[in-house]
Amino acid sequence: MISGSYKEWLNNILAKKHSNNSMTFSHDNIYVVPSKSGFLFLFFALLNFVIGINYQNNLILGVSYLMLMLQISALFYGYMNLHGLKLELLDITSNFAGHHNQAKFRVTPSSDAYSLNIYHSDFSHLDFQNKHFDAKTHNEVIKILLEKRGKYPSGKFKVQSGYPFGLVNVWSYLIPDKSFYVYPAPMKCELDIHSSLEADTDTGMKSNRADSFEDFSSLSKYQKGMSKNRISWRHFAKSQTLLVKDYEGEEQSISHVLDFHKVEGAKETKLSKLCYQVIEADKQGHDFALRLPNVYLKMDSGERHVKACLEALSEC
Repeated sequence: MISGSYKEWLNNILAKKHSNNSMTFSHDNIYVVPSKSGFLFLFFALLNFVIGINYQNNLILGVSYLMLMLQISALFYGYMNLHGLKLELLDITSNFAGHHNQAKFRVTPSSDAYSLNIYHSDFSHLDFQNKHFDAKTHNEVIKILLEKRGKYPSGKFKVQSGYPFGLVNVWSYLIPDKSFYVYPAPMKCELDIHSSLEADTDTGMKSNRADSFEDFSSLSKYQKGMSKNRISWRHFAKSQTLLVKDYEGEEQSISHVLDFHKVEGAKETKLSKLCYQVIEADKQGHDFALRLPNVYLKMDSGERHVKACLEALSEC
């Protein structure tokens, strides 16, 4: 209980000091302590001091003092190595489960920075280790691998260095307010688009019923932006003119739907199949709608619509 309360208190402090999409590191957000090697180094310095006192050996005492001064100097050099460095999160890309999401950073040191490690505190492995940055702007990418679909906050990124000599541990954090999606892993299946007739009522609710593509009242000339699924290809073959079918009722339109309830399998299997079908429908140039238990996305096409569908599948 105490440990959990302490961790929560510490996270709240870090969130207040480090919540930003970009940060320049200075005295109030850099943390410096001796590393494990540094503590061992201090232990041997103390041991030399005790031996020097016992045997009244000035040479051994001098070595112990020198070791202590080296450790103190390492603390200052380690701090200055990170001081003035600016870290900015540019973007975190969304991707499918089992593939890498990429966090794109801009790193701008005030002077040469040595042995820098930048990684995600929760998700990622160490993408680059002990890297040297000269005093220029650098663009870096950190890979984040997640197996579970969903919407994730950007979380906490850690900048760490063991410079110099590995005697100190110097670190800081960047906690952006961005988020990213892990889409369901696509599962190859047959593209199954259901057709239904939609009508807007006075209450704004929509009623759907299965209908035939041949039940239309008239034909009109194709205009740019109209759904290609309404084109009468039979008339095009005869007259080489693009005509679209107008259905009875001024506000009715055919909707081609990818329907969660009509896909076989468990929930995660359904979402993976729908993810594949969304991608495949887009490749084939279909306009389509997506029906999920908690959301309905109107018929549309294009990159923005595909992205909205994949995000809805991630959060379903």
